[in-house]
Amino acid sequence: MRVGGAPRPPGARWQPPEAVRPLFDLFSPKGELPDFVISRRTEIGAAIDELATIPATRMRTELMTAFQGRPRATWLHGLAAGECSARAILLRGVEAGYRALVEPKWAEIASAAHTDLAHRGRILLREGLARAIASLPSTVGHRGQVVDVDSPVDRGVPVDYGLVFAPSCLLPGTLVITASPGEPVTVVYPAPVAILRARTGRPTTDSLSALLGSRRAAVLRAAAVPRGTTELAAQAGISLSSASEHASALRNAGLIMTTRAGRKVLHTATELADSLMAACDPPLVAAR
Repeated sequence: MRVGGAPRPPGARWQPPEAVRPLFDLFSPKGELPDFVISRRTEIGAAIDELATIPATRMRTELMTAFQGRPRATWLHGLAAGECSARAILLRGVEAGYRALVEPKWAEIASAAHTDLAHRGRILLREGLARAIASLPSTVGHRGQVVDVDSPVDRGVPVDYGLVFAPSCLLPGTLVITASPGEPVTVVYPAPVAILRARTGRPTTDSLSALLGSRRAAVLRAAAVPRGTTELAAQAGISLSSASEHASALRNAGLIMTTRAGRKVLHTATELADSLMAACDPPLVAAR
C-alpha cells in the first residue's frame, strides 16, 4: 500500500523517539507499507490488539512482496519469521509513535475530522452519494459496486459490503484500506482543514466551537448524518449521558431534529444547523 514515502518531519533537529525509529524500516524503496500496518480501528488500544493477532504468515507474505524478498532491517526478517521479539518491536513502535506524535494533538485532529465529516454529511443528505464522493479533495469515483481511486496501487476496489470514508490529518494523499470478508472498504483522504493548517502554520478558527462549546459543536457536527445517541457520543468522543444532554439542548434550540425509527432514536441536524455550520466552517472551502 503506497502512502507517499517515509515521512520527513520538518526541521533538521526533530528526532523521533527511540522506540519509533524501527518503524521507518517498514517503508519499501518505492515508498510502500505492508498492508498489515494499516488499521481501521479508531482507538489505539484496539489497533495494537489487532496488530498483535495478525498471523505471521500474512506479515511474511506482505513483507516479502514490499521488499521483493529482501527486507533491509534485521528485525523485519525476525517479524517475517514470526519471532515474538520482533513483534514486540513493532507494537512498541506503534504505541510510542501514537503517544509522542498523535495524542498531544488529538483534540485538534478530532475537531478537523468532525468538521470535514459534517461537511460531507450535508452534501450526502442534500445532493446524494455521487456528489459527496466528488467533493472529496482526492481523485475518487465509483462505478456501481467498484470504487476508483487515483493511486498507483489501489485503483478499482470492489465494495460489496459498503464503503467508509475517513478524513485524515496525517496523510498527504488517498489511502485505501482493503476489507476483511464481510467488512466495508475504507478510503482515507486528507482533511482539507488539516491541509490548510499545515500550509499556513497557524490553527484555523473553529467558530462553531467558540459559539456552542467544543463538545456541543462536535455533537452537532456528528448529527450532520442521522445518528443514535450512542453514535453521537462515540463520534464526539464524549459519554453517553453528555451526548444526550447536548442533543437535548440542541433540539431545544432548533438545531437538531429527533425522530424514532423502530426502537432507535435518531438525531439529525436541521436546515438551520446546516446554515450555521456552513457559515462557521469556511476553512473547508478555502483549503481546496
